[in-house]
Amino acid sequence: MANSENIPSLAKLALQYGTITDDQYKHVTSLYKLRQKEKKKTDYAGLLLGQKLATRYQLGLLQLIREYHIIRRRGEEFGRIAVKKGFAAPEDIRRAMEIQKKEFKESRLKKLIGDILVETRVITAKQKNLILKEQTLFDKKSREILSEKPESGEKESPGEMLPDPDLSDYEKDFLMIKALDQEFSASVLEKGLASEGEIAEARQIQEEEFEQNQSIKILGDIMVSLEFITRDQKAIILAEQGRAEESREKSGDKITGFEVSRDEMTAWIHLDPKQISQISLDDIKSRLKSEGITHGIYPDAILQCHLDVELTQFPVARNDNSQAMRKARHLTSTLDTGLTDRGEKRKGDQLIQQDAKWSIPSQTNIYGKKIKTSPVHDFTLRCGSGTRLSKDKVGIVAAKTGVPAVSVERFVYIHPIIHVLEDADQRYGQPEAFANLTVSGTITGAYPITAGHIKAREIRGGNIEAVGEVRTDVGITDAVIRCQGDIHARYIHNCTIETFGNIYIKNEIFDSEIKCSGQLNSPTCRVITSTIHAKQGVVLAGTGSAKTAPCTVVAGTDHHILSLENQIREKIREITEGLRELKEKSREARDQSQKIFQKMVERKIFHDRAKEKKEKLGKEFNKKKEAYAKNKLKNILKLISNFEKRMEDSVASLKGLNKLKKGHDNEKAKLDDKIKSLSPKIEREILSLEQTLLAYLEWARFQEGKPKIEVHGKAFTGSRFGGIYSETQIESDLENFSAVETGTDSNGHKIEFLQLK
Repeated sequence: MANSENIPSLAKLALQYGTITDDQYKHVTSLYKLRQKEKKKTDYAGLLLGQKLATRYQLGLLQLIREYHIIRRRGEEFGRIAVKKGFAAPEDIRRAMEIQKKEFKESRLKKLIGDILVETRVITAKQKNLILKEQTLFDKKSREILSEKPESGEKESPGEMLPDPDLSDYEKDFLMIKALDQEFSASVLEKGLASEGEIAEARQIQEEEFEQNQSIKILGDIMVSLEFITRDQKAIILAEQGRAEESREKSGDKITGFEVSRDEMTAWIHLDPKQISQISLDDIKSRLKSEGITHGIYPDAILQCHLDVELTQFPVARNDNSQAMRKARHLTSTLDTGLTDRGEKRKGDQLIQQDAKWSIPSQTNIYGKKIKTSPVHDFTLRCGSGTRLSKDKVGIVAAKTGVPAVSVERFVYIHPIIHVLEDADQRYGQPEAFANLTVSGTITGAYPITAGHIKAREIRGGNIEAVGEVRTDVGITDAVIRCQGDIHARYIHNCTIETFGNIYIKNEIFDSEIKCSGQLNSPTCRVITSTIHAKQGVVLAGTGSAKTAPCTVVAGTDHHILSLENQIREKIREITEGLRELKEKSREARDQSQKIFQKMVERKIFHDRAKEKKEKLGKEFNKKKEAYAKNKLKNILKLISNFEKRMEDSVASLKGLNKLKKGHDNEKAKLDDKIKSLSPKIEREILSLEQTLLAYLEWARFQEGKPKIEVHGKAFTGSRFGGIYSETQIESDLENFSAVETGTDSNGHKIEFLQLK
């Protein structure tokens, strides 16, 4: 039976939470008993404080823990009586105690189980009062402690009086977490997942984190990071406690979700869209540290760019095992050997070869642990245009004659060589996809072009995707270009350019947006009303003018990679949109079928009741037809006829409803078959896009970023210059200078302007 004796004393709690040692506990309890025997005024709070075994702050925290235990025991006692009297089921009590726990955690409301059960209409107010009569002694003691009266029932002396510690909300949250972690510890011990010593070590770290770093960590997270328990074990216990999301909510973490791949090689983070502007790079790093992730963390430039573009979900760590896979498979390449005079491979030539049987050695996951697992993503064999798998599936061969190449996405290509001795426009037609294209005239027209390398006199209005470089003798106008090599031109006007390579422009960039993972190295080029992001630095002749809108020039960032990531996400959304609509229609058909079935159940009940009443009236008619008057018999027959009519109507209605239900069931079956047939293809397409995204990020990880901008001429007032972490706008014209980002995480970052020699 739960009673006040089950409520731990402050001394017991002090021992449990490491405030005092076993010897100190024995000393203070002996002293307490001695003073009681001598009939002196005493309580544990005064003793702990007087013996200098605890501070007032520590006692305040312990009192909050005790308060939680009182509310818990009080609810258990009330629930036991309610179940015993048959007023409520055990499930009702468990649900009410969860509500009580939530109320206490969120606002320290001392809400009684009885009040919750009345509010949720499980019991009546009268039943609650009956239960409370049996709980009088427990309530009396509970109210005494909850009202913060001394344990002895007598007033403390002024010197020993413990005032309300006036805890902050943050401190209260800490105590609430620790009180619930006491239950977590008990569950861990009960399941045999860790020893008492390991739990004590985790508690010490928890308290040090709070005292030294003002950081609240739940015990489960700490025990996982120490490898005392696994993540799955932690999740099971927290779910049993109803605390699945508490580890993040109570810590004030702005990060709403954290996901680790099954092979523990990749970690994804989820952010609250409403708070994303308040989240910093330090928040992400702190979360990674609390999760125990030490390996494969993406560089600051990548993480910061994700925050800059306000993505709500993105990968934050990955250990790529593609190199280990290449070694394990003894992968060999013949891309640079056996070429013709024009640098081509002939159709049927071997490009990539690897072992048929292989096993990947142990790898280091993002937690720094050695694991031996099959890879989720296989990047070693990806066939691009012009290539195919060999018959034994362990190599790549040329499917046509052309120049071999490997893209950033790890596709192997064969680019046929094509020369166009005129303009490449609608009259010429669309050239062969992924060819190395040399055009004597101008590339123009709205249709898209995919190619290897592109060389042309001029590009106007093209939509171009190239695996290699793009080179023009004159310039590029009104074009959208995405490529993986360098770009050469005299000028760029009104264009959107994205490239993994460098950009070399001789004269002018006007009204354009450029994002590159290389360097924009154009010391004789002026930039007007344009935005430039270049990871490996920017060299220009000048920015802006007196009559145009200001320019933005940023160096060192991965905005190019982030742009590609957004494009991949949009493709995934488009791919899944059709499937999502089919699933929605299937759910609607199922819901309609269930609603009709419910109506059929109701109609069947109506039919059965009519039948029952008709049979009852029929028996009454046969039994008393000789005794009843004709008028009464006539009324009975009329009632029987009415019930027969109701039965007939019910049967007709059931048939109609059944027909409608079958229609919805058939529709759902057809939709499910369509979903089943489309799902494998869509999953393969999504997997390929995800592989491409991770390949981009892995490529970007090893490219050095240089947050440095050089302007060898004049930058007009209003021009903006930025780096990875910071950006600034100049208030007056500057000439012949460099803009360099300086600073550290501790003192902040800024753009510093230096005079060039």
